[in-house]
Amino acid sequence: MPLITRRPELVVLALALPVLLLLPGSTPSGVYLLGVVTAAPLALHAAGIILVFRSNRFLNFAQLQIGAVAATLFALLVNAEPVFRGVRAVCPPCLESTSEGLARASYWASLVASLGVAVGLGWLVYVVVIRRLDRAPRLVATVASIFLISLLAGVQRLLVNLLSTSDQRTFGGVTNAVPPAEGGTVDVGGVRFGVPELLLVLVAVAGLTALAVYLRRSATGTAIRASSESASRAQTLGVDVVRVTGRVWMIVGALSGAAAVLGAMTAPAGNGDDPAGGSSLVRVLTVVVVARLVSLPMAGLAAVVLGVVTSAVEYSAGGTNLLDGALLLVISGLLLLQRREATRTDVDTSSAYLAGRQARPVPEALRELPSVRSLLRWSVAVLAVVLVGLPFLLSPSDISTVSTTFLLAVVGMSLLILTGWAGMVSLGQFAFAAVGAYAAAASGLPFLLALVLGGVAGALVAVVVGLPALRLSPLTLAISTLAFAAAVPAVLLDPDSLGRALPDSLELPLLLGLDLESQRVFYFLVLAVLLATVLAVTGLRRSRTARVLLAARDNEPATQAFGISVLRARLTAFALSGFLAAFAGALFAYQQSGVRADSFPVEASLLVFTFTVIGGLGSVGGPLLGFGLLVLLNLLVTSPTISLLVNGLGGVVLLLIAPGGLAQVVLDTRDGLLRRIADR
Repeated sequence: MPLITRRPELVVLALALPVLLLLPGSTPSGVYLLGVVTAAPLALHAAGIILVFRSNRFLNFAQLQIGAVAATLFALLVNAEPVFRGVRAVCPPCLESTSEGLARASYWASLVASLGVAVGLGWLVYVVVIRRLDRAPRLVATVASIFLISLLAGVQRLLVNLLSTSDQRTFGGVTNAVPPAEGGTVDVGGVRFGVPELLLVLVAVAGLTALAVYLRRSATGTAIRASSESASRAQTLGVDVVRVTGRVWMIVGALSGAAAVLGAMTAPAGNGDDPAGGSSLVRVLTVVVVARLVSLPMAGLAAVVLGVVTSAVEYSAGGTNLLDGALLLVISGLLLLQRREATRTDVDTSSAYLAGRQARPVPEALRELPSVRSLLRWSVAVLAVVLVGLPFLLSPSDISTVSTTFLLAVVGMSLLILTGWAGMVSLGQFAFAAVGAYAAAASGLPFLLALVLGGVAGALVAVVVGLPALRLSPLTLAISTLAFAAAVPAVLLDPDSLGRALPDSLELPLLLGLDLESQRVFYFLVLAVLLATVLAVTGLRRSRTARVLLAARDNEPATQAFGISVLRARLTAFALSGFLAAFAGALFAYQQSGVRADSFPVEASLLVFTFTVIGGLGSVGGPLLGFGLLVLLNLLVTSPTISLLVNGLGGVVLLLIAPGGLAQVVLDTRDGLLRRIADR
C-alpha cells in the first residue's frame, strides 16, 4: 500500500516545507523563527481539541473561546487596573501611586489568576453542559460547543463592559497586556523577539511534553482511553468517568488559557467581536486533522510546519488568503484519505437526535372542529397582518435588518434539507451564498437572470463539495465545511485574486414598475422569496426524495438494502440546498450594493447554523421560528453582548431540554391544546 494512503499526513508535511522555496524573494531567518512562535498557540489549542476528542469523542469548537475569555480578563486586569481603581475609590490615601514593584507583582498575579479562570471555565463547561449530554449522540455535544462560542463571547464582552474604563471603550477596547520591563530583546533576521515569545514557546514545548507523558504513563491516561471507548464498560471496571473527564476538561481549559493569555502579551486580547476565530480556528483544525484527531506528537509537528509556512507566506505575499484556500484542500484531502476504526461511541453520531420528532399534521377529526378551525384561521390572519404591516411601522434601517434576516432564513431552509433531512452537517452554508453572490455580480446579466445564474452556480458548487463529503462522517464533515466557509471569501471574494472580476457596485433595478431601491419594496420581494421557498420545501418534504433522505439518515444500511440509491438522493439534497442558499446570497449582494469578503464571514455560517438548530430541524417551520427569534433580537436588543448571551445560552438550554428546538416546544404546546379540545 503506498504511503499516500497509509500516512497521507506525512506526505502533506513533507511537501509543505519545499513550497517555501517557491515563494518570491528571500525570506529572512527571523521570519521562520517567528513561525515557531506562531506554532505554539496552534499546538496548545490543537492539543485541547484532541484531548476532548479522545475522552468525549466530539469536536470542541469552543476551544479557542475558553482561552479568549481568560486573555481578555488578563488584559483588563493589567491595563484597566480594576483592583487598584477599587482600592483608590474606597481609600484614596492607601494607594496614591503604583510603584514599579507593585505593578510587576500585579502583572504576574493577574496572569496566574487568568490561567486559573481558564482552568475553572473548562471544568464548568463540562459540569454544566457536556456532562448532561453524555447520553446524547456525540454530534449534539459538538453542536453545543458551537453555541458555547456565542455564550463565551458574550461573557467576554461582559467583562469588557464591566472592567474597562470609558477611555478604553472609546479608543478601541482591550489592548495587549504588555509585560513589565524584564530582560532585553534580541533581533534575529530583522525580527525582534522578547520574553513573551520565548515564554510562549517554552510553555508549549514543556506543556505538550508533560501532557503526552501524563496520558501515556499515568493511570488517568489509561482511564481516559477506557472511558472514551465505552464509558459504561469503564464504569464497570471501577473507573470514575465523571471525575476523570472533569480532570480532562481542567487540562483543556489550561491549554486554551495558556495559548490565549500568553498570546495577549504581544497581541490585543479581543473584545468578543470575532467569536468564531475565523481563520485561526481553521488552522487549529488543520493541525488536528493532520494529527488524525488523536496524536499529540503529530499535532506538535504539524503546528510547527503550519506556523512556519504561515509566517513565510504572510511575509512574501503580504497576506494569507491563498493559504486559507489551500487549507481547505489539505483538510478535505486528508479526511478522505485517512481511515479510523469506529468506536462504540462513534456509532452514536447521528443528526436524527437534533431533528427531534417529525411534525405531525392535525388529525382530520379535530381539524374540522369549529374551535380548531377558528384557531388556525386566526393564527394565519395574525401572522399575515404582522408580516404585511411590519415595514409600515419600522424605520428604513430596521426594514433592511428584517430583510437581511429573511434572506438568512432562506439559507436556513437550505440547511434544513442538508442537515435536517440528509444528516449532512454543514457549518459553511453561507459560503454557498457567497458563491451565488459572486456569480450574479460577475455575470453582468439582468437582475432576474443574475439571480437564477447565482442559484445554479451554487447548486453546481454544492454538488462538487458534496461528492467527497458523502464519504465523511458528520463530525469530520463539520470540519471540512467550516474550512470551506473560510476559504470562499478569502479566495473567491479577494480583490487581489478572483475578486477582480467583481464590479465595484450593484444597483437594484425597477421590477414591474416598482423601485427595488426602496427598502419597503425590497422587503416585500424578499418576503415573497421566503414564502416561495417555504412552499417549495414543503412540497419537497412530501416527495420520495425526502423520504429516502430521512430513511438513509436514520438507517443507511437498511435503506441501501432495498436497492435505493442514497448517493443520488444526497447529491440532490446538496444541489437543492446550494441553489436556495446561493439564490439568497445573490439577492443579498444586490441589497448590499456589491460583493465584499467581509459580508460573508465564517461567523455568518455559524449564525445560520445556530438559529436553524434553535428553531428546529424536524419541521419546515423550525427555521422560520429560529429566524423569527433573530428578528425579535435584532429589533428589540441593541446590545451585542445580550444578543450573544441569548443566542449561546438559549441554544444550550434547548439542546438540554428540547433537542428539537423551538419547533418541538410549539408542537408539544399545540398537541396539548388539541388533547384538551378532544377531551371535551
